[in-house]
Amino acid sequence: MTLSYTKAIDYLYNLKWHGIKLGLENIRRLMAALGKPHDRFRSVHIAGTNGKGSTASTIATVLQAAGYRAGLYTSPHLIDFTERIRVNGEPISPERVARLTERVRTAAAEIPVTFFEFTTAMAFLHFAESSVDLVVAEVGLGGRFDATNVLTPLVSVITNIDFDHQAFLGNTLEQIAFEKAGIVKPGVPVVTATDRPEAVNVIRTVCREQGAPLYRVGAEIRAEGPSSQQFRYQGIRRSYPDLNFALLGKHQLMNAACALAALELLEPHGLPVGEASIRRGLSTVRWEGRMEIIRPSPSGAAVLLDGAHNPAGARVLRAFLEETRPARPARLILVLGILGDKDIDGILAELVPLADEVVVTRPGYDRAESAADLKRRLDSYSVRSSVLEPVEEAVRYAQSAATAADLICVTGSLYTMGEARSYLKGLAQPSALRG
Repeated sequence: MTLSYTKAIDYLYNLKWHGIKLGLENIRRLMAALGKPHDRFRSVHIAGTNGKGSTASTIATVLQAAGYRAGLYTSPHLIDFTERIRVNGEPISPERVARLTERVRTAAAEIPVTFFEFTTAMAFLHFAESSVDLVVAEVGLGGRFDATNVLTPLVSVITNIDFDHQAFLGNTLEQIAFEKAGIVKPGVPVVTATDRPEAVNVIRTVCREQGAPLYRVGAEIRAEGPSSQQFRYQGIRRSYPDLNFALLGKHQLMNAACALAALELLEPHGLPVGEASIRRGLSTVRWEGRMEIIRPSPSGAAVLLDGAHNPAGARVLRAFLEETRPARPARLILVLGILGDKDIDGILAELVPLADEVVVTRPGYDRAESAADLKRRLDSYSVRSSVLEPVEEAVRYAQSAATAADLICVTGSLYTMGEARSYLKGLAQPSALRG
């Protein structure tokens, strides 16, 4: 009997109770059982603490603008599982998810796979059977032992290195960099925007050992300008003036530079991209929930959605808020929901001093910090705060409390932001399990 989409998703989410297992043995066994689909398409592989999704989406969008058929694999999804696996921007169909779940389940009958290993196998099988020209694959966690690391890509990208997932990746930047540099393959060029010296040294050493050419944003590659909407790119072999990037925030210059450098490095592999396609792709790329502005409230107050979930991401968000609200003529209302295994105090230290009011909430995810505990952490700040659950209620209150001149910012977790986005867009609420 064929699985329905609902039954397939239930099956997949039950795999989450297998937890996180870092290592490649099981995913390699599963790939072999499926006929090694990962060897049947070309790829770009992207690791990094932040910016992976923006960079991946940019590469895929520009390739599509150039007429190529581009696959995109990212995680987590914001609302629906199908968002994780896309071809030319179109999510995989629910029917296809159900069929692939059955096929991978059969192949994995004797293999104790995790949720992410299973979904990675589904994605790679889908791409292998979809006649793609190239797949852009985002690492799930770390790099060295991530399920996506069965790939041998044409280009590897390490966007940046900062603190996150220390329980799995280590407590120093050197350790974290070593795990992420685990995606480096012999002879495969590497692009990075990492600027922390201790992390750069690790990446440089790994590249030297693997004979992998290294190209660094800020050295061989430059992206400079007043904002992501107006910048110039000086690359490995090409340069472009007056570029316009659709993604907001000056930090996106680094992501755009990584994407453009990766695209340059694809050219020797028969994947050239002209300047017109680059300009069209950069100006039309979308990456939901990252510095995304929505204006749905009756009061007219803008809502800024951003999935900042570690101090580095919070610093970027803070810089964007300071850049766009230099005089602070109106109030900033933060809606915050953070996972319990994150550096909560580090995130609060970056964002709360900017806020006039904080609405604390809790997304429907098992790892989320309780709203009451999160509010207690705010006691050391002289800011008005309240607790409202679920996320939808917190956003609804913020909208009612805001005037047209105010800004509401929903952040702290991709899960919090995803639930807020569902409410604001009038969509069904996302599933509680979507890591």
